[in-house]
Amino acid sequence: MNVSRRSVLGGGLAGLAGVVMADGEGEKERLRWRLVPEGWGVAVEADVKAVLGSVVGELWRYFPERRLEPLVIRRGRESPIVHFQRSALGEIVVELNTQDRFWCQYAYQFSHEFCHVLSGFEDDWKGNQWLEESFCECASLFVLRRLAVTWAKTPPYASWQGYAVHFREYADDVMRGFEQVPDAGIAEYVRKHREAMEKQGTDRARNGVVAVALLRQLEAAPQYWEAVSWLNSKPAPKGETLEESLGKWLRAAPERVRPFIEQTAKLLGVRVGSAGG
Repeated sequence: MNVSRRSVLGGGLAGLAGVVMADGEGEKERLRWRLVPEGWGVAVEADVKAVLGSVVGELWRYFPERRLEPLVIRRGRESPIVHFQRSALGEIVVELNTQDRFWCQYAYQFSHEFCHVLSGFEDDWKGNQWLEESFCECASLFVLRRLAVTWAKTPPYASWQGYAVHFREYADDVMRGFEQVPDAGIAEYVRKHREAMEKQGTDRARNGVVAVALLRQLEAAPQYWEAVSWLNSKPAPKGETLEESLGKWLRAAPERVRPFIEQTAKLLGVRVGSAGG
């Protein structure tokens, strides 16, 4: 999704009543977010919060030691986005472009933007941005597929249980739009398209191919979602290669997630040095 800096983001937010939402009472100090209630069409505020809270729960559980700046989620009118500029209250600003009761759209968009936040998004050189975008597309698919399971058992409201199947249908529909490439072919796919991906990091069609391969890894071992915390450990200098970016990620990450980073590098056909190198 598009990520850009805007000069003024705080207008009108300071006067809105904030609501803290978290995945359990003990999580409030690690993650606080609120919803700007206007702009969601016929959807009522409580229902939008319930959907976004479900999204948070499917990813946040894999970040047991992470703390985030507070977030504010509001209605946007362009592509979904997480802004570099904070709000007047010092919050990370996420904008979603959906409304009414299209819960799949809320889940798909917010999962992507929340993943940018979790990955420590940086306003730096964008030559390897396609990898972060691939993880965020993967997050959308992962969450949609997980919500199909979670809501079938424990939806936010009992009357919403029947909606669960639509999350899986939405994910399947998105995935059908991507070229089908097996894991063994991803390295060649990246080699073939890498120059174009480096020039256009938000090319969803190409990123989606990588995202589906990452999805297979992360559904098998979801604890490795935590690895994206170190994806942007330092700002990327101009001209940083994919090999350098992955090596930096590996060195910054703790031992418990390094197997996943090494596996990802292998998937992409990239050699990385040792974590101590």
